[in-house]
Amino acid sequence: MTVTFLFSDIERSTDLVRRVGDGAFAAIRADHHRLLRQAFEAHGGEEVDTAGDGFFVAFGSARDAVRAAVSAQQALAAHAWPDGAPVRVRMGLHTTEPHRTVDGYVGLGVHRAARICDAAHGGQILASQATAGIVEDAELSGVELADLGEHSLKDLPRRQRLYQMTAPGLPKGFDRPRTREAAAKTPGVATFLATDLVRWHQFVRRLGDEVSAAVVAGYYAAMTKAIEDANGTVLERVGDTVLAVFGQPGEALWAAIGARAALAGIRWPAGQECELRIAVHSGRWSGDPRRPAASTALVRLHRLGQLVEPGQVLVSHATAALLEGDRSGPDLRDLGERKVPEFDEPVHLYELALPAA
Repeated sequence: MTVTFLFSDIERSTDLVRRVGDGAFAAIRADHHRLLRQAFEAHGGEEVDTAGDGFFVAFGSARDAVRAAVSAQQALAAHAWPDGAPVRVRMGLHTTEPHRTVDGYVGLGVHRAARICDAAHGGQILASQATAGIVEDAELSGVELADLGEHSLKDLPRRQRLYQMTAPGLPKGFDRPRTREAAAKTPGVATFLATDLVRWHQFVRRLGDEVSAAVVAGYYAAMTKAIEDANGTVLERVGDTVLAVFGQPGEALWAAIGARAALAGIRWPAGQECELRIAVHSGRWSGDPRRPAASTALVRLHRLGQLVEPGQVLVSHATAALLEGDRSGPDLRDLGERKVPEFDEPVHLYELALPAA
């Protein structure tokens, strides 16, 4: 049985709640749900699940799934939303042969469709090569396909070729898909994370270069996995320091938690376990991974790193401000103002509330 899955999600819904308030957002979300359900039902969609601001819908035909996605986006674009509260919905489509149980659909195809949705921007429809091939052969009236090339999507082993679908009344000009590669290459505000090992130099002197090199290779692998699992990109690995960039501040905090857990799984020489220190700071980013040192934000991150205690994740006020109102992320403890080396004024800092090791 071949099925085309459609996933959708409201872009920046947390920001929208902050802007309009809980009551107004409830009304906005009700209109959003009504418009999408009308489009999905009109084209034979089966609503599999609704979680928060998103839909998971199954279609027996890729053509019907595309028609439903286009119709839904056109309805959203034409709707009179409250001033200052535009609703932009990202959508992802994938055609596959899933396994169905009494609890619903399972299989890699479900995850692939969800990750394609994650890569889309608000107002954009992205599709896999499997779906795009069927639609291209069907020559749907008014629907245009644009090949966006191959991209690495979270949790998927191979790069995925993505296609953008557009139709009359829908925007066409979007940035590159929202992937780790895009986060590392898009200028603007980003969040940086730096890890280092406590007393690493003593470790090297005791064990020598050969043993230390083998241990640090395992450390690099563990940190890289934790960073990439949280949708980050490693910029630099030097000595015992790993530097990474994230498109969203919450991703950096989840990476910090993952890195701390990963450290516990490293096989250290007997009696030589190392503790981890992590600093997190948000600021302007050039978008050039080849020149990470060019960013002023990284200078501040380095200064912040000098204050981190063993086992601690220290977070700057800039990152905490970006997270304000986001209840989906880890908790922060307010540490008040601290004196930072080479800064003229004290800096407000926070500590990530870490789960027990």
